[in-house]
Amino acid sequence: MPAPPADAAPHCHAPEQPTGWDQATHRCGQCGTTRTATTEADYLHAVDTHRAAHDLAARLDPAERDGLASVLRMVLGDPGLGIEFLALVDQQTRSEPSPA
Repeated sequence: MPAPPADAAPHCHAPEQPTGWDQATHRCGQCGTTRTATTEADYLHAVDTHRAAHDLAARLDPAERDGLASVLRMVLGDPGLGIEFLALVDQQTRSEPSPA
């Protein structure tokens, strides 16, 4: 059997190795929460958002944290409620007289 030409593609070769990463996990040093993302942009957003949540929690006293958490659970549980509430507040703000 003659040897294949030097420029011939091999019959069998290893698949190309992917470059980059398929996911990354961040583990918070303060609370131990883990967040996994599949893109660098999602990873950076998750880390920044988690850090901002810690900053917000640190600025609030326990009663404020509990109150905000209660409101967020209600609004995030029904996004339509949040939209309607903001529309109502905007309407009331427009109809209130300006302070002189």
